[in-house]
Amino acid sequence: MHKPFHSIKLLMEKRKICLFTAHTPTAGGGAAILRSLIANLPQLDITWCYIGSKAVAGYEDGYLGQALMGGQIVKDFVQTRKMLNTGNIPFIDSLIEKLLAIDCDGYWIVSHNEGLRVATELSLRQQARPVHMTVHDDWAGALCARSVRYRLMAGAAQRLTVTALKTVLSLDVISAGMRCYYQEMSGRVAEVCHRYLPEESILPSNEIINNTEAVVGHIGSIYDKKDLFAFMYLLKDFYQQQGRKFKLNMWGCHINLSDVNPDLQEYIHFFNTLPEERVIPELAKCDFVYCMYPLNKALHTFSKTSLPTKLSSYLQAARPIFGHGPSDSTLAEFLTTTKLGGMWSIKDKKEGLKILEQITKLNPPAAEWQAARKNYFGENNLQVMLKALIPQAGNA
Repeated sequence: MHKPFHSIKLLMEKRKICLFTAHTPTAGGGAAILRSLIANLPQLDITWCYIGSKAVAGYEDGYLGQALMGGQIVKDFVQTRKMLNTGNIPFIDSLIEKLLAIDCDGYWIVSHNEGLRVATELSLRQQARPVHMTVHDDWAGALCARSVRYRLMAGAAQRLTVTALKTVLSLDVISAGMRCYYQEMSGRVAEVCHRYLPEESILPSNEIINNTEAVVGHIGSIYDKKDLFAFMYLLKDFYQQQGRKFKLNMWGCHINLSDVNPDLQEYIHFFNTLPEERVIPELAKCDFVYCMYPLNKALHTFSKTSLPTKLSSYLQAARPIFGHGPSDSTLAEFLTTTKLGGMWSIKDKKEGLKILEQITKLNPPAAEWQAARKNYFGENNLQVMLKALIPQAGNA
């Protein structure tokens, strides 16, 4: 059967999409996810618009000005609360007008910070161009729960989240846990979309043999210093029993040596944030890598619905993963499904030492690293975004 003429034309022409984020295109894990998808979606002509403190190199044309959130605490508190409660705010009106003036066939809005309100307003103020929303972190369960400034706004954030979920035309989320959570909250069924990693991005797996000193790697921030120190004391006991030394190498961590307990300082080494292409070879030299997710009950929704972006970097380095966090977290689900590491979920030293013993003997073959890539970070993620941003593509 011949394809309809409009479908053929659609496949020949790039669909113009306006992507909006309330963070710069180079900041954090969310931006890394988006860049990985965009680079592998040649069917789309994407204009990345964003707000923030300043324009960033390479993306100057998409800068729409300063953000509403942040800055002086009293002003920020009042404006952010009003934004979440859908009050009239000139800043939001001006931002929507700028986005409506952009030549595009549809909108792709990331819910982070102001994005949740932007997705809602764009959907309500016009129907000609579809609005797709991406959620990397739940506003109430992540931003409010982790922040002193926004903690009292969780109720308003959750109400706006439900409104946005029911208003946008299509939706993708970062984990199966978030999909279930939002379905229970709003009745809306979302697609799951992770970062994309090509097959060749996974380094060859290898066994690290160093009988004198073990090296553990970590990238990015941590959630709780106490949990980090508990892990380090576990390492200290484990390697003392073996008569070996160890060191924990941390790239891009927000704490420094003076924050570390004096009896642990000799074992930890801090390094500046490196581009992923430079830090992955360093991680590949480690015996294994460390990934924390918050055990704090206040962050339970966050740990059940978000997914650590650093997992995609660890996967590329092909090193076993020591997970540290709740047993029902997305991190635990990832490690259970892929069998690329172990999970320490309780404050039991014997259990932690047992998991360390298992991980130090773990050396998954290349096929298991590739299976994890395909399952979590494979081509299906590109198909999810194509279907969302070119709705007819699924029927063409």
